Amino acid sequence: MQVKVVLPSGEVNVPVEPNSTPGHLKENLKYSIRAPPKQIKLTCEGRELDDIKPLAGEPNNVADGAVLVAERREGVVEDESFSPKSSPPPAMIRKEEPPKPKKPKKDVVRPTLSEGDVKKEKTLSPGHQGWAVKSAYLEAKSKKRHMAYLKIENCEEKKAYPEHEDFSVVLPLGDPQCSPVWTAVVQQLEIGERASFTLSRKVLDFNPESLAPDDFCSTWEVELIRVVEVEDVAEDFQQLLEIESTGGKDRAEDLDAAAVHWRVRRWMPEGTFCIASSRERIAIMPGYGLVPIEDQNAPPVQVAVGEGQQEAVELIAARVGPGGKGHLFLKSQALKANRPNGCVIMDVELVALDPCRGPGTPGWKGWQSLIQERETGDSWLDEADGRRKQLETFGTLRKSTEDSKGAEAHVAEQVHKYAYNAERRYRRGLKWIEMDKKDDRKLQLEQATLRMRLAKAMSLAHMRFGENPEPASDAEKAALKEARELLAEVLTVSEALNNDSVKYECMKMNLQVCIQDEDVSEARKVLSRLQEEKPDDEDLKSDNARINRLENDLSLKQGAGTVEELQKDLQQAVTAGDKPKVGEILEALLGMFKESKVTYDAVKTCKVGKDVGNAMKMGDPDIAALGRKAVGEIQALAQRAALGI
Repeated sequence: MQVKVVLPSGEVNVPVEPNSTPGHLKENLKYSIRAPPKQIKLTCEGRELDDIKPLAGEPNNVADGAVLVAERREGVVEDESFSPKSSPPPAMIRKEEPPKPKKPKKDVVRPTLSEGDVKKEKTLSPGHQGWAVKSAYLEAKSKKRHMAYLKIENCEEKKAYPEHEDFSVVLPLGDPQCSPVWTAVVQQLEIGERASFTLSRKVLDFNPESLAPDDFCSTWEVELIRVVEVEDVAEDFQQLLEIESTGGKDRAEDLDAAAVHWRVRRWMPEGTFCIASSRERIAIMPGYGLVPIEDQNAPPVQVAVGEGQQEAVELIAARVGPGGKGHLFLKSQALKANRPNGCVIMDVELVALDPCRGPGTPGWKGWQSLIQERETGDSWLDEADGRRKQLETFGTLRKSTEDSKGAEAHVAEQVHKYAYNAERRYRRGLKWIEMDKKDDRKLQLEQATLRMRLAKAMSLAHMRFGENPEPASDAEKAALKEARELLAEVLTVSEALNNDSVKYECMKMNLQVCIQDEDVSEARKVLSRLQEEKPDDEDLKSDNARINRLENDLSLKQGAGTVEELQKDLQQAVTAGDKPKVGEILEALLGMFKESKVTYDAVKTCKVGKDVGNAMKMGDPDIAALGRKAVGEIQALAQRAALGI
């Protein structure tokens, strides 16, 4: 329903849920009234509303279209925390601000400057500091870059870049995705200098990432605000890191918990508007209604450094100490996960680091810290295993197509990433147990649990997916070997401690590892033991189906090898003119095709049909008849493959 809220600074119409409370509404009003929610008085027709009761229910009875009056309680002064003196006023978050649309380009090659393309006409206001470009920073590969902050005006249309005084146009010098005119312009300016330039319209038009003005205009005024040195993370102008302040001396290590504030700004010449923030709150503002704003008093959020959930945030958090700030300028194709599309600027302030890094370190809470580490690993392992099941279910229901392969690859990448996060958590937990140097039953069980789940995480981190996966890599073989050794140790410990639940879970994980290791005989043995323990376990039915599919896949692989051997024998027999031998080989191939002991892909790859055709040309009617039957069965294989059978 809609209600009208009368504020000291004006009126605003606000949509609200009937079951929401006045307390919820006050949380959004505190930014306009500049008082804590408890010190705001909200009335309707002279009645003060009850904070915890629904708006539409008793005793509030607020109806659609009602007028609510919001004001500070009598005697309450403005809260200092909302004062501009203590913190900046809340800035609106422009979520609807899209990336600047890219202009279609016929010529995508970066132009080379010619004489007269950049001409400095006159200095309008002098600079206050000279600077010199470092030529190495303009090279294609460099750890450092120059970043220029500019004010630019299109003199012919009187159009200013950026649109607001609070912003600057930010350009990396020498950027291959930006017109070279801007690098030439900046090199001719001192810090603080404003000058007029005549620029080539053709060269100016090159702007694939839309970072600079590209109006069809020749006369420009440019002011150089400052030039800073930034780090080029990948040495390709895609990720440019500016450290505003380094903060304290402590630095985050892998998997450390960091408390941060982050903000995402659009990177374009019109302005670097805020489009997302960890400080986002919803405020009621006269003239706007409900709007997302940045609350400077909002608490920090926590990220785990190195887990790859917010890569840009983690990258900055790992390079500054507590109190440090950094800005990461990202091109449209850089670190695309979990951020808005287009070119953006990530602002990060590191507030604090969790000092807990095991026994003897500040923040160590003993058993509580250990369990928390294991549970974090468990959550990642559950995510990885859930996506593994999605892929396997998809594979049994339908055949991969060109349309689905991208999505399948993305989910497979998530399986590996999440499993790797779990693996590192479990390894850190095991390291902490070794550092603690205690020997009791509880720790032995926890150590066994960590080893068991580490084994599963390691196997998932290397698992291959798809219809025709590549052979296991050396890294996967090593991981599976270590996993089986860990599980053997856990099984021994669980039997010694007489713990049936750990023993059963260990055997289930051993079954998964055996299937991935393509050890059918051992998988059958483990499955049999599990069925004896819990015959009603539904998961064992799907595991049995996985073993059956594995047997079939291995049989088809073996069939492909057999077909290759028969093909070579057929080629030799045809060359030698040995008709009885040719007939014998064709009979063998025909049997394999009929019984689907080989896949159509294997037959097509080997080009068996070509050799069958050569045999049919020998002039023997019996061989020709066998050849025709073989060709027919190859066609039947192709049809079954197309249907996903």
